[in-house]
Amino acid sequence: MDKIKPLLPYLAAIAFFIVITLIYFSPVLEGKKLPQMDNTHAIGMAQELVELEDETGERAQWTNSMFGGMPAYQIKADASANLFSYVNRAVRLGLPYHTVAIVFLYLLGFFILMRSMGFSHWLSIIGSLAFAFGSYNFIIIIAGHITKAYAIALMAPVIGGILYTYNKNKWGGALFTAVALGSEIAYNHVQITYYLALLVLILILDRLYRAIVDKTFPDFLQRTGLLAVAAVLAIMPNISNLWTTYEYGQESMRGQSLLAEETTQKKVSGLDPDYAFAWSYGKAETLTLLIPNFHGGASEPIGQDPDLGDGLQQRIAGFLSQKGINYGQQQPQFVNQLANEILQQSKYWGSKPFTSGPVYVGAIVCFLFVLALFFYQGREKWWLLAGTILSILLAWGNNLEWFNLFLFDHFPLYNKFRTVEMTLVLAALTMPVLALLGLKKVTETPQIIRENPNKFLLALGLTGGVALIFYLIPGSFLNFISEQELNAINAQKAANPDQAFIYDLFVQEMQFMRTNLLKTDAFRSLIFIALASGSLWFFSRNSISVKYLLPGLAILILVDLWGVDKRYLNNEHFESKRMVNQPFTATAADKMVLEDKDPNYRVFSVYRNPFNEVHTSYFHKSIGGYHGAKLQRYQDVIDWYIQNDLQVLRRMMQQSQPNEAIQTALQKMPVLNMLNTRYVIHNPEEEPVRNPFAMGNAWLVNDVLTVTSTRDEIEALAEVNLSETAIVHSEFAGILENQTVGAESGTIELTDYHPEKLTYQSETGSAQLAVFSEIYYNKGWKAFVNDTEVPVLRVNYLLRGIFVPGGTNTIEFRFEPASYRYGKALAYFGSVLILVLMVAWFIRRRKEQKRS
Repeated sequence: MDKIKPLLPYLAAIAFFIVITLIYFSPVLEGKKLPQMDNTHAIGMAQELVELEDETGERAQWTNSMFGGMPAYQIKADASANLFSYVNRAVRLGLPYHTVAIVFLYLLGFFILMRSMGFSHWLSIIGSLAFAFGSYNFIIIIAGHITKAYAIALMAPVIGGILYTYNKNKWGGALFTAVALGSEIAYNHVQITYYLALLVLILILDRLYRAIVDKTFPDFLQRTGLLAVAAVLAIMPNISNLWTTYEYGQESMRGQSLLAEETTQKKVSGLDPDYAFAWSYGKAETLTLLIPNFHGGASEPIGQDPDLGDGLQQRIAGFLSQKGINYGQQQPQFVNQLANEILQQSKYWGSKPFTSGPVYVGAIVCFLFVLALFFYQGREKWWLLAGTILSILLAWGNNLEWFNLFLFDHFPLYNKFRTVEMTLVLAALTMPVLALLGLKKVTETPQIIRENPNKFLLALGLTGGVALIFYLIPGSFLNFISEQELNAINAQKAANPDQAFIYDLFVQEMQFMRTNLLKTDAFRSLIFIALASGSLWFFSRNSISVKYLLPGLAILILVDLWGVDKRYLNNEHFESKRMVNQPFTATAADKMVLEDKDPNYRVFSVYRNPFNEVHTSYFHKSIGGYHGAKLQRYQDVIDWYIQNDLQVLRRMMQQSQPNEAIQTALQKMPVLNMLNTRYVIHNPEEEPVRNPFAMGNAWLVNDVLTVTSTRDEIEALAEVNLSETAIVHSEFAGILENQTVGAESGTIELTDYHPEKLTYQSETGSAQLAVFSEIYYNKGWKAFVNDTEVPVLRVNYLLRGIFVPGGTNTIEFRFEPASYRYGKALAYFGSVLILVLMVAWFIRRRKEQKRS
């Protein structure tokens, strides 16, 4: 019992975290689940892989269900050799993976960080609540960004391990850092890991500076060296996934674009800046950290908040009366129509295309953070402040273009990531830490407030005062209309000058209602700051004891954040488990296509956005799909050809005989035909169009057109008959040497299909060049003729081709990426090594405890 007693506070904290999380997600206790868009996408993306694993137990690393075919590393990774995937499973304690376990890990991870920094039990719990219930952490859950959420949850333990290594036990700290970092990497959200690395770099630079000043450089070097070893140990069990991801990244949209380089005459690597910076946080929008609805909240209709519509029709009627406009008996109907259109406008009025909600860290957290800047002078202050500032500057993206474009062009790997507002996850971590350091300072030395009232009042003014100003006179600083909205309204007014009054009314009402949204939340933040600051003021005068102060602040922080979180993730979002687990239902068109028992052909759904949906991928092998990192060459073909083909096919859908019109149009769409697009679904409830021009799984060509540039390679797709001629880049000249392309008759057909192994039978009178309607990927696909490996050419910009000898031959394509095979072996080795080190450390620790 004596051995268990020291653990009781920790077990109680874990129990509290589970209970508070289950209360928030109470519908899970009724057997309900949360529908999450990205999770739904994941189900559709992975269906072919899931079916294969269910039937055979195999885990394929390639899927043909999306974009003609692509590696499955980022869709359904194989983590069987990774020790940390089992660690993560154990830490989740069997809690619901998509909801409860995430928030539990938010809480537990930050609790570990707090305790590693020497915080008391109560302060650690307060810090955990302040971090875990930040709005962004819940917004990404409803969106289904599950791996991102887990990666965020594990940032805190990684920082905790590093601080413990520097400040206390270097051996135990380094080992814990290895486990925490390895577990974080295992969730495979490289972008969050990259941002975490930026914060770690700031922390290490801070420690380097202190080591130089304090003349403790040898000790710093030793501890930093141990952390470097810890990073290697963390990477080793993850190496299979990291290696394959890196390898695939070079061929994806995140890698080098040869086509763009030829066009711009300069090296192009990474994402397009406009694409990467599309979701940039506005400078003024940053005040959502303090006031959640500072820019309106989420991109949802104003009418979803019934209180905002109160008195709208009366105001419209008054406006029309003031303008002398009267439509007689039609007036009530006109007023009602205008009111409905106004209520459909978005609450959000920032610069982003749309948003699911603001990043809100809490009014009280902001107040304590600013208070810490004045009262806390410890060694953790400056790296936390620097991390917060960098987080905000990076989140501004194209709103601080000179700074972020420089980093985008020069800082390693930074141009591989989009949605730069995501960097605010760092501020959402660093601000609560510094806030709690400030609170810790006040609770340890209450007289600091009495002795420095001006600093206390300044902190109050910079947070509560700002909230008060925006409650009283928000219109003095903001116009509540986005630039995009204003441009659209001005264009409409210019096109319809006689209706200008309507657009003036729109602007007036949108400003009125958005102003109310801001004022309501500004007052809300002001109240929470007043209650927290008042509590600290009375505490400093010994009117409140610490045993009441800390629970009171915990409740205030939780109520503040909980209320905002529930705006974006609440009980109404939950549905029955059956509906969530089976989100896709085959349409009549799907069922007709599935009657075709040929195992390998492609389907193009044109009645929806084919490049942002996975319904088709769930049931068929799709031309489209949904993925944040398509193969670059496939994206090129979409941009140059398929997007235009889509528009043409959609116009054909409007014809009186759409099936005939679509079928005729397909004759002039060589790219879709070479991709073996056998069916076009233009209406989910009608018969799909069968494409008679699809070129099949493989065909023999009579001629080769050799090109010398990437641009020529893609342009030629529209210039030659692809059923007779293959386009080959000159980089494959060595394979073409001494090969003849004959015009003799022959046959080639698919005889067996497996995502990672395609088998064909060919019969020709002489050597022939065969083209296959499969995506070329030289990082794993190998070709064998009669079990002898042969070289694979890239033909027609993105397909595979090989020379087959005369006679009857068995041809196989096998997906055997060395990065996966060798990476998995290294992952096993790394996992065993970590286990051995953990056992050795525990044995050593037990011996030390016995000696003491």
